[in-house]
Amino acid sequence: MDFFQELKSNWKSVLIIFILFTLIEGGILYLSTLEEDSIRYSTYTNIYKPKCSNDVCRFRNSITDFVMEAAENYFDEQPTEYPEKLKIKGNWEIHVTMYYQGEIKGKGQGKNEILSLALEQATKNIFNDKRAEDLTEENIEDATFLVKFLSPPEQFSFIGYKGEGRESIDDLILIREISKELILEKIRQGKEFLYRMVNEEKQGFYKKYDVLNDSFEERLYTPYSASIIYTFLYIYDLEKDEEILKHIPAWGDFLLSMQNKDKEDKAYGAFSYSFYLDKNEKQKRFVVGSSALSIFTLLRLYDLTNDSRYLESAKLAGDWLATMQNPDGSMKAYLEYSKGKWVYGEKLSLLYNGQVLSSLSKLYEATNDEKYYDTAKGIAELFAEEYEKEKGYIEGEYRSKNPISNAWVVMSSIDLYKASPDERYKGIIFELSEKILANQRNNEDDLLYYGGWGGAYSSSGIGWISEVMTETYRFCQEERGEDCDKYKQAVIKAIRWLIQNTYSEENSFFLENPEKAIGGVFWNKLNKYVRTDSVCHALNGYIRIIDDLDDGLLLLVPEKSFGEILEEIRD
Repeated sequence: MDFFQELKSNWKSVLIIFILFTLIEGGILYLSTLEEDSIRYSTYTNIYKPKCSNDVCRFRNSITDFVMEAAENYFDEQPTEYPEKLKIKGNWEIHVTMYYQGEIKGKGQGKNEILSLALEQATKNIFNDKRAEDLTEENIEDATFLVKFLSPPEQFSFIGYKGEGRESIDDLILIREISKELILEKIRQGKEFLYRMVNEEKQGFYKKYDVLNDSFEERLYTPYSASIIYTFLYIYDLEKDEEILKHIPAWGDFLLSMQNKDKEDKAYGAFSYSFYLDKNEKQKRFVVGSSALSIFTLLRLYDLTNDSRYLESAKLAGDWLATMQNPDGSMKAYLEYSKGKWVYGEKLSLLYNGQVLSSLSKLYEATNDEKYYDTAKGIAELFAEEYEKEKGYIEGEYRSKNPISNAWVVMSSIDLYKASPDERYKGIIFELSEKILANQRNNEDDLLYYGGWGGAYSSSGIGWISEVMTETYRFCQEERGEDCDKYKQAVIKAIRWLIQNTYSEENSFFLENPEKAIGGVFWNKLNKYVRTDSVCHALNGYIRIIDDLDDGLLLLVPEKSFGEILEEIRD
């Protein structure tokens, strides 16, 4: 009796001990599930079914459970139990697609006035598909189901993944929440993805990973190699990961090897655009952007290692770039040896001119050599005159007016201003940035595009604009500008779009080798390959703004209520 009396009087202490014991046990269970493989980052979703915070989520999860049960019952010939919450009347027409090990194994359609019956019919019709002939009951547990309500079109669909129904448009899982923790996870996954993009023999990097065919082309690219190394150096700044430093000598040697060292050659000092693995030779095409991006990386490598080879290489590239300038200040786009003669690219590229302006501004800062500043100033004057004439986006001869190219005008003007402050360029930086911000897509009801930019249709373009807006945000703070936070908010919205278009464990179900794709930012909804510069731009932006982000939730795009959605889809 005394024991129970004491327990009663100290019930708070007992409750605390019980909670602590539960947390410790739960923590041990969680830690025991973590994989040593750094490519995949396990979360609580691997152990527990995620909890829902609203009726829409619970509705999707209920359908996911029911579809899985209906598929299993097909094999064991057990009668299906119809949950009360799915006995909803309406004009239901459902389409279900089943994925297993990266392949579509079957499609089924069902139609009924009772939702559960329409779902059951669609699920069982999957097994009438010839592609489903080799499936067994054991395969169902690892299968992924895409459920689409066909009336009205594209209004409601989701992916059934590990017992959770994830909102989607076709096979694209939508993202409504962004947190600092999620961004850090994407930085880690992006780093591991970039490690997988290197050619082990040459230590150069690929431009594109063909995810659907799990393949690379027989070619390594200088500008993409330089950009990836540059991003790894940003990652090192953030994480101080010593593993990165182990790779720097080999990566740096590849980059140096791509420079033309023939003093008798017109391209002396320039960087070849690519290396053909099958021919074991460098391409005789020398794009000014390739040399410019190489200078970015060489200067960072010199700062890190104090190895004079990197600085001397950057200076040699800068000298060649100076020879490519036209009398009006613009840059020739490229020099190429073709059919026995040298050919120049004469069309004006804002992108290439911006890259050269940025690189020579940085080179001037590093060397204090006026010839680099003079070449950079010629480009800057051209940009300024065009902007002051247009009072808006300017354009080159490769592309019509667009935010991607104009973001290069902003970025390169920032770099020149840092090398040699001039209020004229400062004004252009903020005016043009405002125009780019005004072009951001802000319709929360259109998650396919929300956070992107009009005139930018790929992850490379949107990632680049996001990266530049990050640098504009930092520049605004340094210059004590007004309302700098608007740039940060634009970046957060762009990050949502980029993460939505990034391969993860949950959205790579249609790939044969999903682990290799995780962390890669695919081109867009229609083109699922990964170009490595997309990953670089995304990570650069994440890393450069991460310390200015608050912990916890940064963005939440609300979903319609269950009542509103039900009203739309039941008819």
